[in-house]
Formats: sequence, C-alpha cells, structure tokens
Amino acid sequence: MQYRIILSFILTFLFINNLFAQKPTLIFYCGITMVKPITEMAKIIEKKHNCIIKISQGGSKDLYDSIKYSKKGDLYLPGSQSYRTNNLKDGLLGDFVEIGFNKAAIFVKKGNPLKVSSLNDFSSEEYASVLCDPESGSVGKMTKNIFINFKDIHFYEEVLDNTVEIGTDSRNLNKALIDNRADISINWRATSFWEENKKYIDIIEIDDKYAPKKRLIISLLKFSKNKEIAKDFMNFAISKEGQEIMKKYGFLR
Repeated sequence: MQYRIILSFILTFLFINNLFAQKPTLIFYCGITMVKPITEMAKIIEKKHNCIIKISQGGSKDLYDSIKYSKKGDLYLPGSQSYRTNNLKDGLLGDFVEIGFNKAAIFVKKGNPLKVSSLNDFSSEEYASVLCDPESGSVGKMTKNIFINFKDIHFYEEVLDNTVEIGTDSRNLNKALIDNRADISINWRATSFWEENKKYIDIIEIDDKYAPKKRLIISLLKFSKNKEIAKDFMNFAISKEGQEIMKKYGFLR
C-alpha cells in the first residue's frame, strides 16, 4: 500500500514537472526605460498562453549585440527606432508594431532648488551633471543629438567635459540624482513617472526641435521559436488595454 502511494506521488510529481517543462518560454529584449509596462503586459500574456516570458533588460545597443551574438529570443524593444533602422541590414528583425513614443527631458531634483532653466546650464560649473554614454544607451544617443541640435558638436564636447559622471542607461542617471551625486541630467521623461523616482525628480521639457519624439517599436526576431505568442504580445501592446498600460507609465502616443 505504502509502495503504491509513493509511486503515485512520484508519477504525479513527474507529470507536473513535465507540464511546466513544456511551457513555451519567450525571451523579450527590452530597453530599461520600457521594462515596467512590458513586465505588466507580460504577466497578462503569460496567463493567456500558459507560457513564460523572460525579460532581458539593458541598454539598447547592448541588447542588440546580445541578439546578434546568441541568435536566440523572440522580441526586441529598444529605446529608439534607430536601433531597428540601422540594424535591418543584419536580417534579424522581422515584423514590427509601434507602441508609442519616447521623449527626452531635463531632469532636476524635486522642486528644482538650483533653478535650472535651460540646456545652457549643462555647460556651467555651477551644476553637477550626469549624462548617458551615447555608445550604450538610447538616451545617450538622444542626448548627444540634443546638444548638437541646440548649438553644435563643440558645445556637446564642452558639456561632456563638465559632467561629473557618465552613465550607461536611464536607471543609472536617475540613481545619480536621487543619491545626490549629480544635480541635473537628460533622461527619458517617462522614467520620471515611476514610483521610485517621482518623489525625488522633476522635469523641464525640451523643445521638440531639439528633442523630437522617438518612436518605440517592438520587432519580432526572425529566429523566434514562439512566433504565434510573440505576435499576440505585439497585438496586445497596440490594443486599447496595452496602450492604457503604456500611458500609466508616462509614455506618449
């Protein structure tokens, strides 16, 4: 009798273990700025399809380099459309959907105690600034373009010389302000809406002619092994419910 109970338990355990092992597992490469809405959407898609979605987060360029090297995964969402446009030649990015926009802003401490007013302040030694490396994160590339559009490459170089820290992504930039390592930064405005940031950070909008909206595009990876689920995720992201989630986290449409 005891033998049968043990055997039944083992068979049940093996069945459950095998059931979970058979769950489709998707890899979603996501720029750090978009992780919160994508994580919320992923939970909905996981429940709908009884699957697992692993979110690999980081700087947009680093993520693409991982995709190119591993040739594994299902979806890619960088912080700017340029990461799709510039890499289409590699033949790894397939169908896509546009889910909203990123836009950069000047980030200051809550209440703007130092009375920061414009992009010119980044060249002043009165302010300690932190900026993103243009070679690692989408906001770094955007920051470089903002200062060049505002004046020229020489002004951007002057601003870089005046920085106290160079970050790798939007999360690093916000942490530098919150930890009082810097006074000002340029970052994706949506991150100022995050619960962990909005108590410490205010933003100053930058004119569209210097900081244009950047399209946010989810690309299906051509070697995806879960194309049906991945496409359903893409469709959900552009649906009314998906767009409400994007709006909740401060993304423009």
